[in-house]
Amino acid sequence: MKKILFITAITTTIGMADFIGGEVDLGFYAHNPSGMAQNGGDSVDIEKDLNWKNENDIFFKAYFEHPIPILPNIKVGYSKFSHEGKGKASKTFSWNGIDLFRVNDDIYSNLDLDIYDFTLYYELLDNWLNFDMGLNVKYLNGSIKVDNDNTDIDLPIPMLYAKAKVDIPSTDLSFQAEGNYISYDKNSLYDLEIGARYSFTLGFGIEAGYKAMKIKIDDIDDFSMDADFSGAYGKVIWDF
Repeated sequence: MKKILFITAITTTIGMADFIGGEVDLGFYAHNPSGMAQNGGDSVDIEKDLNWKNENDIFFKAYFEHPIPILPNIKVGYSKFSHEGKGKASKTFSWNGIDLFRVNDDIYSNLDLDIYDFTLYYELLDNWLNFDMGLNVKYLNGSIKVDNDNTDIDLPIPMLYAKAKVDIPSTDLSFQAEGNYISYDKNSLYDLEIGARYSFTLGFGIEAGYKAMKIKIDDIDDFSMDADFSGAYGKVIWDF
């Protein structure tokens, strides 16, 4: 009897493994900045005053899905997000109530963020139209530096998550949109991807599209930011 139960358990596990799958993405993206930032002083333009330009960074995502309906699926992600500016101030302003910059003063600034994502989601539709919904926690860790003044950023943010994917019948082409969103008080944050995917053999594929992020922080520890970052992205995929 014990042998029969053992064989049954192994067989069941192997059968379930056929339904366990997921996806791994590795890509790069461009983000062109626009907007303002403020730290205990005057509002400054991140392009004209901090001299941030278009940058390219990497991102990684992994999805793990299983056949147990009551348990959510899991997605984890990581993005590197950075901007560096060197130039001259376009106006007189203060930063952190201490540093005073005048027109044409040399100025150096740097934004360096590691962005981690952890998402629990349910697959609501799974055919030619795929639709997922869940909850995401986005963790921003890094700093923004203007000359010698450094402001640390250490911020976990709960968000709503959704993803929609449309497979084009009789082709290896699909289109998808994926994003996270939250808004509370005068603060808001969203990140969004809209792209087209082509799948090859063995689950491998490529995807390209448009990626955008909005950060609106209203006076958290004297720091405020209302900025948009957007640009093209491309990635390689393994759907297993």
